[in-house]
Amino acid sequence: MLDYLALSFLEGIGPRTANAILNHFGSASAFFKADADTCRQAGLNKEIADHLQKLTDEAYRRAEEQLKLTQEHHIRILCREDAEYPNALRFCEDAPVVLYCKGNLSKGTPHGIAIVGTRRATSYGQEQTEQMVECLKNDNIHIVSGLALGIDTFAHEASLANHIPTWAVLAHGLEHIYPEQNRDLADRILEQGGAILSEMPLFTVIKSGLFPRRNRIIAGLAQVTVVVESAIQGGAMHTAREADSYQRTVFAVPGRNIDPWSKGCNFLIRTGKAVLLQSAEDLRRELGYSELSQGDLFAQLSKEKGAGIRFMPTPEQKVLLDVFQKTNPVSVDLLQERSGKPVHEMLPVLLQLEMNGIIKSLPGNRYEQLAGFTLD
Repeated sequence: MLDYLALSFLEGIGPRTANAILNHFGSASAFFKADADTCRQAGLNKEIADHLQKLTDEAYRRAEEQLKLTQEHHIRILCREDAEYPNALRFCEDAPVVLYCKGNLSKGTPHGIAIVGTRRATSYGQEQTEQMVECLKNDNIHIVSGLALGIDTFAHEASLANHIPTWAVLAHGLEHIYPEQNRDLADRILEQGGAILSEMPLFTVIKSGLFPRRNRIIAGLAQVTVVVESAIQGGAMHTAREADSYQRTVFAVPGRNIDPWSKGCNFLIRTGKAVLLQSAEDLRRELGYSELSQGDLFAQLSKEKGAGIRFMPTPEQKVLLDVFQKTNPVSVDLLQERSGKPVHEMLPVLLQLEMNGIIKSLPGNRYEQLAGFTLD
């Protein structure tokens, strides 16, 4: 444990480099036992490798201090190799080497859904969040968010009301709760079997630059990320980008084009960075909890009848389906490149094809053409 904690404190080493080190050496202790030449050969920055002993002494000093503090505040430390460390996060290239934790992550479920959005949420955002979470109450999922005011708060509160485990990820040390208004909410999350997490050491000063780091963890903990309301710029949009970079599916709740807190969601949908979320059933289908999707039903009927279902595409649909004949699955970017169609024109056509069971959406803004039909 102390070795991993020291690695997290090693000056000049970020999470991505730390994970590369662990993958190369197999463990933090093996890395710290290696000499400077071996570390350089493993790809460590020359300047860091040349001063590794001095940096290591300081890292272990800070690690010992932190270990004592966490024990005093009854906070556990999970390293990347621990069984309780969430698998969804473990394999992200920039996963935290250690997580500070309150609560019991072993009560997590196979599927995490991140729900994020603006702090200035509207009644529409609250209603959409509450209805969505309620519809998921009988599924084996947990809800991840950031304990911020607004959509995050609604997501956690709705989870508690429907007895769904919920995890809150903070951008500071776990010795206190920010914002102060959500201290009671944090207590209730723990009381109902949820968890509060952070990669930041105790007594880390809150700074705006730490929130993007927090956002990547939210995205990494979830198989699916949902943006409920967001302006064009903001933490929720950053979380969506991180989820997309991890090849996780992003959904967005659409809104009126005159509403400032729907512009981000509408932008994600329009540019193909998020799937239009019409109901919680879309999430259930993505995670495999729904009834047979149309595409699966078409394929099943085709198999039972022993013949393909005939489908007559429109000219707009045929342009895209021609691309699938050469590449399947295919990304939205490649569809745009090969069809010559702008994204805002493609998305409605893709939605039509998906609703007809001809294609289905995949993580990472990709689509797959399904078997079981022939084109007229």
